[in-house]
Amino acid sequence: MSVVDKLGLVNENQYLALYMPATGSALVFRVVSRVNKGFEVFDYGLLPISAGASLSTYAGTTTSAPAAGTLAPYSYTGDIQFPPVAGFDNVFDKSDIWHLSVDNRDRLFHVKVFVHPPIIRVDVRIPTGVTQTKFQAGRVVVGVGSATGFSRGFIETVHIPGIIYGYRFGNDTNLSLPVYIRFVYGEYIVEIPKNPELIFSILTRRAPSYWLTLPITVMDPGIQSAFRDVYGLSEPWGFKLYREDEKDRAIREYTNIIKGLKV
Repeated sequence: MSVVDKLGLVNENQYLALYMPATGSALVFRVVSRVNKGFEVFDYGLLPISAGASLSTYAGTTTSAPAAGTLAPYSYTGDIQFPPVAGFDNVFDKSDIWHLSVDNRDRLFHVKVFVHPPIIRVDVRIPTGVTQTKFQAGRVVVGVGSATGFSRGFIETVHIPGIIYGYRFGNDTNLSLPVYIRFVYGEYIVEIPKNPELIFSILTRRAPSYWLTLPITVMDPGIQSAFRDVYGLSEPWGFKLYREDEKDRAIREYTNIIKGLKV
């Protein structure tokens, strides 16, 4: 079976590796089950900003959203979470459908965000308010309000329990643009493999897995706290990547990490 399906979501009994540039390490998961199998597409609707909401501009000033879900010309948002829609009254966090409790350590949300119109800039900050995208060894902080550090029309990430992510959206055209959001997502039940040899094979690309880089260039205290509470991890906050000729060292380190895991 392929690692991913036609939607780019990880199939059951396949592996997901989340690499973090800040630490040179990765989280490795086996997807045990996908809870939302068969209904992975979620048409959320308009961007969750109200008419008159304050927006930053690319000229360094502020402006207001001309209508609900609409970006003014040459403007961008602050950090946005996605509140529940009708019928989602029992979500854990009434301001963010993707925020999972630290007690949900066996769950991950793999989220692909499709933005219409696709000219719209988008980035994600982990945790909210912390810009992780940087340029030239961190000398320049970049992102949706800069010349680079964002994508257009699409972004993909995995939501870790206990961390609130912040999405930002930008309109660098001279038009007012209503912005629509479609999610393609997998709600995974996961476990961390307990075989250090398997983890080493995944991280040296000998065993198949789906790789995704989390935009984490700084291990913010909020991330560290969540990793401790959710997974029982400490520094290096995952399984460090080693060369193939460093296998013995890697296996020793991975074995010690596995002993302290909570999932």
